[in-house]
Amino acid sequence: MSNETTGPVERAIGMCFRVLLAVIALYLSVALIQSIWPWLLLMAGIASIGGIIAVVVIRATRNRW
Repeated sequence: MSNETTGPVERAIGMCFRVLLAVIALYLSVALIQSIWPWLLLMAGIASIGGIIAVVVIRATRNRW
């Protein structure tokens, strides 16, 4: 068991690998969102229309008297 501390070169290389992994993860997440974007918009539109209809129906049934 050695208690050697890492030098600045090793820390810089580690930081570069972390940045590389972050860039790859960001790239993949953007690619995933781009591939499902139309379906997300469709679901959001359906949900908003359903919410508007629900609000109109609830207001109409409560204000009968």
